Amino acid sequence: MGSTDAQRSRFQERTLVLVLIDLAGFTRAVAGLTPLEVVDLLDRFFVRCGELVTAHAGRVVKFTGDGCVAVFEADHAPDAVACVQAVRESVVSIAEELDINLDLGANIHLAKVITGVFGAPYTSIDDVIGMGVIHTFRMGAGPGIRISEPVYRKLPSSERTPWRKNQPPATYTLAS
Repeated sequence: MGSTDAQRSRFQERTLVLVLIDLAGFTRAVAGLTPLEVVDLLDRFFVRCGELVTAHAGRVVKFTGDGCVAVFEADHAPDAVACVQAVRESVVSIAEELDINLDLGANIHLAKVITGVFGAPYTSIDDVIGMGVIHTFRMGAGPGIRISEPVYRKLPSSERTPWRKNQPPATYTLAS
């Protein structure tokens, strides 16, 4: 099955900052909530996440389950980090308000990806795919903010000090 020039023109290879945000401890935290309370929590998270991504010059690609995938232009790595820190504060605030144990886990990586509208016209979605997305997912899971070496190098010197380098692969976890 070969692709035509028209199909290929729908896709573009770009270097972007990928942000994967997940509600760490979500399943355990919502175990005692009603379905409507769970939906309300997720809606609040999605709204706040969308507002903060947009305010920091990013774009939400999609929400899935209790997570968010967002992208930022390559020169906006510090904005992506600041965004995730703000989302984490919001998540902690919501958790305190609901008296549940919930935190944020996030991976931030600068990588080449393919962007475009994928799928048939009736099911198409503007998305990002490629090894960069896979590497971003593999950076780790659970609570905490993790950034890749390329993102770390884009941060101003004054913002590099609170990060701790892990081996291998080189990711940085925000020291609490």
